[in-house]
Amino acid sequence: MSFTEDPKIRLIKEHIEGLIRRLEKWVLDQKRFVSELEKYGEYISGSEDRLSLLYSAQAMLMYIERTLKDFESWLNNPVITSIMPVDLLKELEEKLRKIVIEFVKLDIDHTSKYTELLKKISSEQSLPEILKLYFEHKLVQATPRETERREMPRFV
Repeated sequence: MSFTEDPKIRLIKEHIEGLIRRLEKWVLDQKRFVSELEKYGEYISGSEDRLSLLYSAQAMLMYIERTLKDFESWLNNPVITSIMPVDLLKELEEKLRKIVIEFVKLDIDHTSKYTELLKKISSEQSLPEILKLYFEHKLVQATPRETERREMPRFV
């Protein structure tokens, strides 16, 4: 039996060729998605509609989450990672670390700006109506004892 006739070798090569086709399609789909996001970015950047911007930000986080889950699945697959060379893993780890640092910096920056907004609102004593309504509703629903021991929700 020659090397090319070995059924295991043929099966492995068929698997690799199928994987290559799926990965090439995936890369093409992702490039199209990036292009769509870039076009969408041009559209949404001119928006002044708070709800549209909020939904858009939430959608971006959903896309990040989906990509993270797919990437984690990819890196948890021993068939994939067992043949991944160290230099490719080093490059991946370094780029992911930079992305995480930028993402955490974004979180810090956004949270700091929001904190400053709250300080300004508090010092001016011009409380937004939505907060007044929220706490008025909560106080009506709560018993006096619950009001004393209830903690403020984290993001309110």
